[in-house]
Amino acid sequence: MPLFAFKAADDAGNLVEGQLEAADEAAVILHLQQLGQFPLEATPVRGARPRAKRLFGRVRPKEVTTFIRQLAILLTAGQPLERALVTMAGTGGAGSAGAPGRRGGTIGRLAQPILDSVRAGHSLSAALDSCGPVFPRIAINMVRAGETSGTLAVVLDRLAELRERSDKIRDTVTSAMLYPVLLVLVAIGSIALLLTYVVPQFETVFRDAGAELPVPTAIVVALGRFLQGWGWLILLAAVAGVLLLRQALALPGPRLAWDRALLRLPVVAPLLRTLVTARFCRTLATLAGNGVDLPNALVLSRDVVPNRAVAEALDTVVTGVRQGRGLSLPLAETRLFPEFAVQMLTVGEETGRIDLTAGHVADAYEQELESSVKRLVGLLEPILIIVLGLAVGGIVMSILMAILSINDLAV
Repeated sequence: MPLFAFKAADDAGNLVEGQLEAADEAAVILHLQQLGQFPLEATPVRGARPRAKRLFGRVRPKEVTTFIRQLAILLTAGQPLERALVTMAGTGGAGSAGAPGRRGGTIGRLAQPILDSVRAGHSLSAALDSCGPVFPRIAINMVRAGETSGTLAVVLDRLAELRERSDKIRDTVTSAMLYPVLLVLVAIGSIALLLTYVVPQFETVFRDAGAELPVPTAIVVALGRFLQGWGWLILLAAVAGVLLLRQALALPGPRLAWDRALLRLPVVAPLLRTLVTARFCRTLATLAGNGVDLPNALVLSRDVVPNRAVAEALDTVVTGVRQGRGLSLPLAETRLFPEFAVQMLTVGEETGRIDLTAGHVADAYEQELESSVKRLVGLLEPILIIVLGLAVGGIVMSILMAILSINDLAV
């Protein structure tokens, strides 16, 4: 999404400036209004992403997490902010893309422009904001809240914990799905190799024998010829289709339709709802625990939801909370969150401990997500192996049938 620079006024009349990723100017204005601010200006930042990319290179989410964690450790140890940034910029940071202790690693490249901005008199939140899309909006807002309350080290520690949990969920899903994906690729490659290389070798033998091929063998031979003649075009069309799909999903309309369709798929929808609930509640717990009021915490929690349809539904929840309807009723009306999660958040709202209850809900659904992914992978693996065995076995059997038919003619 494009990056916009905005100016707004808060409740006290103070000028607030920053940058925000959004679909268009109207989305920026809506976001600021939901934060309780009065929008004054929203203009697109041209070339913001290329500049950030040239400045920092390719920064992975885990490297941003490492940067936040190391800064939190240094501040907790009693170092002033500037001194901590000098330390990180000078060493590159342990665990950065470069060698530990070597200047120029990813952490060092992140720290140096932030250090320069802080030395120029800007706050840490403003310095992070100037880095373009490297630091997400929720990180900037949490840091700003920590600066206001004087608990920056505590806030950075909680932000690092939030990102580490998010990274753990991402790693769990990615590692669990790696083997089934590799198995599918091996299956496709094996079948393509049999049809385009092995089967044609036998086709010459069958033709010289002058025997009529059995129907299964004729089908396999025809498939082999088709792949030999059109396989490159099929591969090219598949690559083009993937690229076109990625371009389409970068647009708000197609992405919203895609996300709505995902919420209706039989197997994907339950996993997606569990993931959304875990991430939403974890973020809400972190923000509420840092003193962010409920409406603003909901707005920022909505921004980390990986599904546009759910994020759109959460807009109505924010509106309901601002209208005094509470959290539970608007959240239940979306019909997107599990009943248990809604009930727990209702209890937290009533007792004034929404940070505690949202954290417990996040714990429960993170464990459920991990168990669900393991069960799904455990079910997919034997299914894929059986399908691969049947496909390869069918091709081999069709060849054997033709060979046996030739032997019968010879007898």
